[in-house]
Amino acid sequence: MCQCNLCGPISHNEAEFDVSFGSQDSELKVCRWCEEDLALFGMRFNQLVRLPKPVKSRRISLSLIVLGPVYTLLEATA
Repeated sequence: MCQCNLCGPISHNEAEFDVSFGSQDSELKVCRWCEEDLALFGMRFNQLVRLPKPVKSRRISLSLIVLGPVYTLLEATA
């Protein structure tokens, strides 16, 4: 996920919204706090899109992958 274009270099907040504004449809990727601040300052957005959150992958222990079949073979021979 990318950082907020406004406060990212300082606070390292992740961008949650993609905001387009102006006649040129300029785009900014902003965090929720910057989006609230822009709305409070009266900025009019052409479009406000919530960015999808990245899917976190689950890690499976290597020992479970290797020892699972070995354990069943040991169980079968015993």
